[in-house]
Amino acid sequence: MAFLSSSVEQHSQVLPALSGGIEQLIVHGAQSVFEDRRVSTHIYKALADVEHMVDVIEANQISGLIFLGGVFDHALLRRLQAQSIPFVTAGGHAHPLDGNAVMANYVQGMVYAIGHLQARGRRHICLVNGPATTNTSREKYWGFRLALGLSDLQYERYQTTRGTHFDVESGFVATSELLGLRKPVDAIIYADDGMAVGGLKAIRESGRKAPDDIAVIGFHNYDFARFADPALTTIGFDMQMMGRLAALRLCNLMDGAKDDPHVMTVSTKLIVRDST
Repeated sequence: MAFLSSSVEQHSQVLPALSGGIEQLIVHGAQSVFEDRRVSTHIYKALADVEHMVDVIEANQISGLIFLGGVFDHALLRRLQAQSIPFVTAGGHAHPLDGNAVMANYVQGMVYAIGHLQARGRRHICLVNGPATTNTSREKYWGFRLALGLSDLQYERYQTTRGTHFDVESGFVATSELLGLRKPVDAIIYADDGMAVGGLKAIRESGRKAPDDIAVIGFHNYDFARFADPALTTIGFDMQMMGRLAALRLCNLMDGAKDDPHVMTVSTKLIVRDST
């Protein structure tokens, strides 16, 4: 996803339409900064054709962009860099490109989660991750592996699996497959709260209970997490702060800042509820 903006004297636009809670909250935070600075913004669908995207940017005299999400079109980003059009990615980085980014501190969140689970006697902790195509999934995986190591917990390959989407169905299917391996599992961390809700159903259908048999932790602290059965322990962060930081950095770049790219992280926290 992409969020485009420019100064008020130049027309500005946003790409693409929002699809989920994270994007909406990031945009809300960014727009609060742009409104204060009288920067106009719009939201658009991301276009697969790089040349078409560049035409849209040039035709509308776009002076800056914020890309939302964890999947970025590197060919487009390279074109923007070549044309000196500033952009910031919000939600993940665009490695190996060297660019400005704002993202959650996924490693910190995983360290908190695994430390909490270990303190409650859990030793066989698994990760049901999101699609491999997203930068956020890769960050969560490496955070998970590092956190296990810091807690002196051993790792086996079966302990990480992934869903095809960040949704309830993917969480249910991935958890059912994980439990079908008949390997030791006493806790599962999910890449998204929706996936965790699907995982809770799979755990019940396997004849086990959360948290008695398997503790469950989600990610993102969506509003519905506290209404899950049991109420979901989750890793949260300030999504509006992410948007504000991205907007402030973009305004800084549009004002002519020439310093090195920044990668900023928003702190995460563990919200403990009944599922652990």
